[in-house]
Amino acid sequence: MRNYQQTLAALCLGTLFSLSSFSSYASIATSGGFTASQSCEAFQSFRKQTNPDDTKLVVGKQYQVKALNERDYRWVHILVPGAQPAMRWVNKDCGTVNLNQTISEPTKKQDNRYSNSRKSCSTVGDFDSYVLALTWQPGFCEHFSYKGTKPECNAINDGKLKITNLTLHGLWPNKASCGTSYGYCDRYARLDLSRSTIKEIAPWMPNFYYQTKFGEYEWKKHGTCQTRNADDYFLTATKLVEKVDASPIGQFIKDNIGRNVSVSSFKKQLTSKFGSDAVDRISLACTQGKYLNEVRLNLGKDIDLSKPIVDLLKAGPKGRPFYGNCHKKIYIEDSGK
Repeated sequence: MRNYQQTLAALCLGTLFSLSSFSSYASIATSGGFTASQSCEAFQSFRKQTNPDDTKLVVGKQYQVKALNERDYRWVHILVPGAQPAMRWVNKDCGTVNLNQTISEPTKKQDNRYSNSRKSCSTVGDFDSYVLALTWQPGFCEHFSYKGTKPECNAINDGKLKITNLTLHGLWPNKASCGTSYGYCDRYARLDLSRSTIKEIAPWMPNFYYQTKFGEYEWKKHGTCQTRNADDYFLTATKLVEKVDASPIGQFIKDNIGRNVSVSSFKKQLTSKFGSDAVDRISLACTQGKYLNEVRLNLGKDIDLSKPIVDLLKAGPKGRPFYGNCHKKIYIEDSGK
């Protein structure tokens, strides 16, 4: 009897923990199916990137959708049978979402709160730091499911384009109180760049060799929230990429192309060059946990390009752990076939 009571208490506690974890997010309840196209991690907390039992999606398997993190959602809350806890957050890009229930409009009272919250997270210049997201393009193009929509990746994978430097994913104004929701300060903005700017950006943002579609997305979502004009914004971001690529960050990556390396050795190398305070503002991202595809740097709000990258890092807020979602050992992919 005692064992039964202990088991029941444990189950109740686990359920309470799972529900409290779910309710801590300002999520939008819905229903539907999520079919995994990649073996992505399923997080207990997508903000903290926690995955206590190393749960991963099974490619081709369908999961029940329970909620979205917001209307313009990036994260989907699904039921993963066998996981502890079973409710997990996954990135929408890891599969196909099919909702069979209309997302409910908030009540009038809730709608006011929602509108006020959205307004505070989409006000031009109302940010407190930047995130500089840099892509290791060979690793991204080889292992991420971009579904044939990136001509630069097709060219890299076909051997027609060789990329051996870090490239620009985006320079994102960030507001701590908004989490990942700060953006879209002008949803109707159009990107108008000079030809000379596009030519200068292209080696550092290869999509610009072929089109401006990705740049238009980055400008609308992130660029409109800061006060530089489009040319200055992208040129500033490009110069930052050049700085990082020439720094010990880019040097370590290029020295280890085509090799498996330990994340701890990467961190140790950067700590010896930058110090632990600066490294606390750097994190990695990997596809399937083992292929390096991105490096993110948290920078201060005021970007002075005359300063070394270590000073810009120290002005930024601490972020997620250095290893991000990567395993202990990661592979740095070479460009081309």
